[in-house]
Amino acid sequence: MATTTAQPEPPQRPPQNNPLIDNVAMVFAVGTPLIMLMPPRKMDLRFFALAATFSLSTNHLCKSYTGQSIYGRFNSRVSSVFDDSLPEGARRTQQLLREHREREAAKKGLPQPGQDSSSNIIKDIWMGGEKDDWKEKRAEEHQKSFEEGKGMSDIIMEQIADVFSGNWGSTKKSPDADSTKPDESDKGKK
Repeated sequence: MATTTAQPEPPQRPPQNNPLIDNVAMVFAVGTPLIMLMPPRKMDLRFFALAATFSLSTNHLCKSYTGQSIYGRFNSRVSSVFDDSLPEGARRTQQLLREHREREAAKKGLPQPGQDSSSNIIKDIWMGGEKDDWKEKRAEEHQKSFEEGKGMSDIIMEQIADVFSGNWGSTKKSPDADSTKPDESDKGKK
């Protein structure tokens, strides 16, 4: 009787590339740094072309030997550092907690959390306490300044001076804040 024995399969290798391309990449990976070290040693178009050739050849060799390129590895590592998404379990828990809070708010008859109160607070912070018609008021102030003969640079300088003096909330300066008036205490000092 003939018996067949199962032979283990060889491990999967990345697909074989053209050996000529691998050999050329090997020559460039060794040769380009040597050419970069030859005189004249300066950072010009020749240097950057050789650096790009070195980078591409080593990337090709890495991909042909390991199955993953240098650029692919770098991209995966950078994306994992800057990945701000939560794991699937944490997202599911967060969704369940949000739904639970919404159900509790609906039972109590309160507005749903995160809708009215937080959006108003954020809007107040963003707008800096200004009313909704601030654009019209600003346009009127600018038109009045233009009629007085002031230019845009004068308007900008006045606004900067208001911010530095702490008067950015008030539109008109009080006459008491005028620093050109001499004080009573200054009269006797001369």
